[in-house]
Amino acid sequence: MQIRAVKKEEYSFTEDFVYQVFRNTPNSDGIVQRALVKEIREKQFYIPELDIVVEEEGTIIGHFILSKFPISNKYENEVLMLSPVSVAIQRQGQGVGTFMLQAGIERAAKKGYKGIIVEGDYRYYRQFGFRTSTDFGIYASKKNLPPANEYLMAMELCANGLAVIMGEVDYSMYKALAE
Repeated sequence: MQIRAVKKEEYSFTEDFVYQVFRNTPNSDGIVQRALVKEIREKQFYIPELDIVVEEEGTIIGHFILSKFPISNKYENEVLMLSPVSVAIQRQGQGVGTFMLQAGIERAAKKGYKGIIVEGDYRYYRQFGFRTSTDFGIYASKKNLPPANEYLMAMELCANGLAVIMGEVDYSMYKALAE
């Protein structure tokens, strides 16, 4: 498996890839995730080198984006949002997600970011060092509450990286997540 940044000419393909992965999941039809990828790429928070794919024998089998994310309208140059994370259906459960997330976390740390937030399955993301975000003083906005507090998580990319970063996670800047 090789990991690399998405090429501009692959934008449409990766948006469709994300749609295909999410369209049959229990809580999604894939439309929101595809729209989110497109919207992230259009915002000032987009970091092209952290829009990542995993390839095997020239075929993309995984994709995720780490983008700058403001906590309470601050810290956007210190905190990243991890979303969405997609692994080809036929490759799920084979270590692709673990491989790409470990590499992405390492890249983000090398770039000097302090932490990452993610909303997702806490049983999965804990293996990478994510903890419930409230442990760091980071809370979900009442505008977009997760199913339970455990689903909004954060991790530090350096010692005490989130020690002075506190506030609210509000996704309303993304139309795709406001619906």
